[in-house]
Amino acid sequence: MARHVGQVVSKAQLSAEGLGRPLERFDRRLDTHVSNLCQKLAPQSGEETCIRTVYRVGYQLIEV
Repeated sequence: MARHVGQVVSKAQLSAEGLGRPLERFDRRLDTHVSNLCQKLAPQSGEETCIRTVYRVGYQLIEV
């Protein structure tokens, strides 16, 4: 997501590049990783969250 700030990155792409495996049906591991990342980045950014969930598509890193 850091390479594509402001652009929506699909869950399939994040799973392949970040976890090194294809996204599986009903797999929540990627969502857990993104949630943990949001919790770690939020205090530093001053915003409630810097990663936006795009329903049924993926995630978007918001520039703060």
